[in-house]
Amino acid sequence: MKRILLSVITLFIVNFVSAQVTATIVDDAPYSYEEVEVRPEFPGGNNAFMTFISTNFQMPSDYDGSGGTLKVAFIIEIDGTVTNVNVVKDLGGGTGAEAKRVISKSPKWTSGETRGKKVRVLYEVPIKIAGQG
Repeated sequence: MKRILLSVITLFIVNFVSAQVTATIVDDAPYSYEEVEVRPEFPGGNNAFMTFISTNFQMPSDYDGSGGTLKVAFIIEIDGTVTNVNVVKDLGGGTGAEAKRVISKSPKWTSGETRGKKVRVLYEVPIKIAGQG
């Protein structure tokens, strides 16, 4: 009888903890940039962000392409830090890795908000690369 009771209690605790973990993961999912009420902002605004990228981006010596647009996605956390930087569209020759390096160096942003609560926001930025030669 004790074993059955202990098994039932253990099963209840495991199910309760699993439900809590799942709820936390769903609550922490980032919002898209378009769906937040207060959008996150780079210090100084969008023009300052583009200046930050162009100032810090070093064209990789391996790149010999004709140019184009690469895309980088990242999350702006509730404290304004940039995390989870991923290259969505790469032009090759090290351009994606360089864009990832530059975005990872970003200073803190103002955080996004929805319903008066600071939230994580998924942001995607296109970076235009001029052709070589």
